[in-house]
Amino acid sequence: MIQIIVHAFADKAKAVVEVLFASSDKNAINNKMEAYQKQFPEDYLAIYDLPLDTDLADLAHYPSVAISKEDFK
Repeated sequence: MIQIIVHAFADKAKAVVEVLFASSDKNAINNKMEAYQKQFPEDYLAIYDLPLDTDLADLAHYPSVAISKEDFK
């Protein structure tokens, strides 16, 4: 199992969803998350657990962020 930190944001020109960090070390994830929350206080940040060797589309919920057309305006 690893964890990833997902960052999502939108401005008038674009919407972006990106994976910023991945690790199996929970302390490293927590430290990075604290730093990213300070760096990106207005943006969406989330930590997701990811099982290895798994088709994520087969899970009931997997790392995703919904973006609407309004996010691009």
